Amino acid sequence: MAAQLKFGRNTISSLDAKLASLRIPFEDIVTATKYFAEENLLKHGEGADVYKGVLLLRSKVSINVVIRKFGHFSEYRSDARKFYDEIKIISGVKHRNIVCFIGFCGDKDERMIVMEHATNGGLDLHLSDPTFFTWLQRLQICFGVALALTYCYNDNNTRRYNMKGFKVLIDKDWEAKVQISIAFNSYDKTNPMYAFGVTLLEVLYGRKATAKDVDYYLTKMEKNHYEQLDDIIDPSLRQQMHPQSLLIFSDIAYYCLKEQPDKQHTYILKRLKEAFEIQWKHENLFLNYKIVALNKLTF
Repeated sequence: MAAQLKFGRNTISSLDAKLASLRIPFEDIVTATKYFAEENLLKHGEGADVYKGVLLLRSKVSINVVIRKFGHFSEYRSDARKFYDEIKIISGVKHRNIVCFIGFCGDKDERMIVMEHATNGGLDLHLSDPTFFTWLQRLQICFGVALALTYCYNDNNTRRYNMKGFKVLIDKDWEAKVQISIAFNSYDKTNPMYAFGVTLLEVLYGRKATAKDVDYYLTKMEKNHYEQLDDIIDPSLRQQMHPQSLLIFSDIAYYCLKEQPDKQHTYILKRLKEAFEIQWKHENLFLNYKIVALNKLTF
């Protein structure tokens, strides 16, 4: 007998076994969020509220999750097919640097999507501390983001991703986790190079970057190149940088912000890996300690 999901008056039949197995009972989510307690509310929005929680899986393993609970006026309430379509797309995204889809709930006329919780929050929360969040760690994070965006860009469902609307999160192991969104009304295969360039610039600035920051950076790069970037980089962070590592990184940021058509994703990945390796060798040579293994950066 075909599995069925009921969404109010709507019924989606012939749900394949894979997606049916991702269904999470409403009661489990209530328990995970402690009845949607205020203390677990991360964000209140027009379309959805976002909660954190600890979900007990069928395997009896508990994991940290984030739940998007769509409101009564959300399009997902009136259009069960659209909700189901998003589930089909995001459940097929499998990459170590993309936030993992855990499951969904459609019980009791609810619409909820459950994702893994990147427990160290957004990248922007850590940019201002160069002592704790070092240059080598920043390079590793940027490489992970580049891997995730390359995966999305090369995926057959790219037309379904909002490539300008990604957010960079950090998991418990200090690895990048990219949070992507779905663009149902857009079939444009947008190159995310510019948005990634802004992320790289923020890593350099140690804060959120504005349009004026982008213009200033491009002007300095075109006139003076990387030697004149000291006024925009935190001195504590600048002291950590090997000159060649900074040169490569600043060039990549420039190419991305200029949306150079000849600079492909594989080129950016190779150059970021090169910047990381130079910095890693520099720190091991002079500081004599090991931070991460080079083989962590693999394509």
